[in-house]
Amino acid sequence: MTYNKLLEMLLSYDVYDQLKQNEQVIFKLIPELKMCKGFEQNSKWHIFDVYEHTLHVVSGVDNNIYLRLSALFHDIGKPNSYTEDSNGVGHFYNHWNESIKIFKKYQESFCLSNEEIILITNLIFYHDINIDKMTDEEINNMIISIGILNLGLLFSLKRADLLAQSPDFHNLLSKINNQEKNIIKVRRLNYPKD
Repeated sequence: MTYNKLLEMLLSYDVYDQLKQNEQVIFKLIPELKMCKGFEQNSKWHIFDVYEHTLHVVSGVDNNIYLRLSALFHDIGKPNSYTEDSNGVGHFYNHWNESIKIFKKYQESFCLSNEEIILITNLIFYHDINIDKMTDEEINNMIISIGILNLGLLFSLKRADLLAQSPDFHNLLSKINNQEKNIIKVRRLNYPKD
């Protein structure tokens, strides 16, 4: 299998099934994904291991290569960043940085432009950051990094990520939707010509 074939699979309408049926050859292309299979998250937030969660996120985003690649790599660094607290609860602090390191190993294999690599890297970086805890300056930096026209991609990834977690937390979807509306509204007020 080639990376081009993987890209074709990522853009298929039955992406979940395609990835499941070809996972062994995909693991040869990207061995870090194999580490995610069976890697339990030990958290009330998650009902799937890291790999199964990833497949659900990939199939939950829009059929867009930037989203699908971001989804494929968004949590791939979790096994490298896993810690457990005294209660046996799993944590993955700053796992997005580990995920970005792994994506960078493969970015050239996907024949992406520098702009596309930067976009995917930023989508991975911001996918799990709590926007409500960000300062105005941090939000502005996020908007500049991703681009106002690509903010919808970030929120699509955030929604798919949430919906691939425990249904007990799906009620937070309205929070993500409100964050998106507020950021776009404030941005348009401050920069009406964007």
